[in-house]
Amino acid sequence: MIPRNHLVEAALVAAEEEGDLTPLHELLDVLKDPYGSRPHPAKYHEAAPAGAGAYRTFCGT
Repeated sequence: MIPRNHLVEAALVAAEEEGDLTPLHELLDVLKDPYGSRPHPAKYHEAAPAGAGAYRTFCGT
C-alpha cells in the first residue's frame, strides 16, 4: 500500500472543509498494516485517476 497523494489530499480536504475525519481515519487504519493481515479497499491499491495530473509538494522548513 502506497499513501497516494490524491488519497492523502482527499482525506485532508474532507477533514478541513467538511469536518469529516472518516477518510483520514480509514487511511491511517490502512497505513498501520500496509501489507494487510486483512484486505484493504481497492482504492488503496490503484494508481491515481487519469485526471489527477502531476502532484507537487513543497517544503516550507
